[in-house]
Amino acid sequence: MKLPVRPVYTWKEIAEKAKEFSDKYQLSQRNYPLDVEEIAECDLGLEIRVVAGLMEEFDSPAQIAPGDSYPIITVDADQYRQQTTFYRFSLAHEIGHYVLHREWLEKVWRMVKSIDTWKQVIMARSEDDYKWIEANAEEFASYLLAPEDKFEPVLRQQLLLLEKISAALQAEDILPYIANPIGEFFGMSNSAAQARIRKSSQWKQFCEKLNIME
Repeated sequence: MKLPVRPVYTWKEIAEKAKEFSDKYQLSQRNYPLDVEEIAECDLGLEIRVVAGLMEEFDSPAQIAPGDSYPIITVDADQYRQQTTFYRFSLAHEIGHYVLHREWLEKVWRMVKSIDTWKQVIMARSEDDYKWIEANAEEFASYLLAPEDKFEPVLRQQLLLLEKISAALQAEDILPYIANPIGEFFGMSNSAAQARIRKSSQWKQFCEKLNIME
């Protein structure tokens, strides 16, 4: 079985698509942390189904699958009840698949006629393609939860608070520290907030300034 050629995006293109999505649905004007379920169900018309044991069986709190009219995002029952940052990010990740890979996914889903053909699809998928598509969705999710228009002012505020003491610190010491309030504001884990901060040109300029001061 041969799968359709996967879509190819640069990191810049993913950031641009996330910005277009944010602008279209006016995400920067909403309350934070964003209601990711509202984005999925109300803005995109997707269905969210709660499934027991999804995490144990597939090692993921959420997955996207074909539905009658629109794709369905199945979510792990325990993660859904706890509403963890991991769950929120995973839901944003599946939205990323929908926005970035919808046409490709629909072609793949049309190939699935039974459990056996689904297994064939899994076997036909290369490890490189799988990792790349997952990385795409991960990148989109980061920008979705913390859109640039909202994220940059929040980051700027945190960096201003550090100006007087930053000369005595290394960038890698500062990063996990400021990731706490930023992660709390956007409903992200500390590690996800750190990854989002690293994407910011403002953060890169701050790091360059620290290097000059050393």
